[in-house]
Amino acid sequence: MIIEKSFVKNINFFIYKKKHLIIYIFIGILSLFVELGIRQILTGFFGEKSLLLHSSLFGGIIFAFYFNVKFNFHVPKPLLKRSLMYYVTISCVAYVVQFSVKKYVDFGSLSFEQKRFLISGMFFLIGYFFHLKFSFRDNIKVGVAIYANGYEDIKKIYEKIGPYPDFIHVDIIDNTMNQNALDTKLSKLEVVKAYWPNHQIHTHIMSKRPLNCLDDEIYKFSDIIYFHHESLDDKNKIISEIKKHKKTPGLVLHSINDYDDLENVTDNFSEILVLSIKECGVSGQNFEKKAFVLVDKLNSLNQRRKFKICVDGGIKSNLISKISSERVVSGSDVLSNKNPKNQIMRLQTMSRYEKG
Repeated sequence: MIIEKSFVKNINFFIYKKKHLIIYIFIGILSLFVELGIRQILTGFFGEKSLLLHSSLFGGIIFAFYFNVKFNFHVPKPLLKRSLMYYVTISCVAYVVQFSVKKYVDFGSLSFEQKRFLISGMFFLIGYFFHLKFSFRDNIKVGVAIYANGYEDIKKIYEKIGPYPDFIHVDIIDNTMNQNALDTKLSKLEVVKAYWPNHQIHTHIMSKRPLNCLDDEIYKFSDIIYFHHESLDDKNKIISEIKKHKKTPGLVLHSINDYDDLENVTDNFSEILVLSIKECGVSGQNFEKKAFVLVDKLNSLNQRRKFKICVDGGIKSNLISKISSERVVSGSDVLSNKNPKNQIMRLQTMSRYEKG
């Protein structure tokens, strides 16, 4: 019985991890039918030898891109043009390569349609790899928040969510940001990394004096280290310290605050976190609608392509479709859910297209 449960658990996780590939295959097959259908129509008008028949490819490409963005990979709106450019380019190159193979390899008496399906299948995984690497590299990632303060049981959290999040977000807060903050336990970072060894760890330092919080434990187990724009320490020194340890510095912008010169504020950062709750270090708060305005302003900046946006706080599935960011962080909405793993998947997949 235990073996059966373990087997089902492993199968479910395999399907979950390969969900993008499974949906991509299904959409890819449908797009080939669309392409071949358009080709049949063009053949009726222009004959079998017309070069215009190759234009049917673009019908299949647009179909596949639209439905992949709609149901498979969520790409922030400001990055859709870039994503489409990569998708069309990679698909056209793949078509040329496949056409060359068809020209020089003898497939016997197979029809054009049969050859197209066969050759597409041969190059399918290569195309998927390049689309994943370039076309859909900005698809939304979902992280789960864990406090390094207080008495959260990391083992119990892992039992709830397993390896399902795309990354782990660790919150560290001191009494300069919240007078009721509990003592920080940086040793939790090592425990977090032990349970999620293959996940990126994003550490969010909520302190007006982040330099006092930076520690060997943070440097050792973190991939991205966020600090607040409102911190009193010299920002260049903070950035220098983080980069010296070969980690990525990230800037936190609080949605309840107003920022006049975002071009200048975000300069030199590749990671921006928008804190979308009112009070730092308090879980279970509602999403601040001002965060939508701040995210929109960030998305309109000239250097938008130079940084990624993460929205943290009050995240629920009915909000995902309204947030144009590469990452979101959810805490209580996932951890207090009856089925945390399913809730993570809702945030990652179809729920982002539900209207809230």
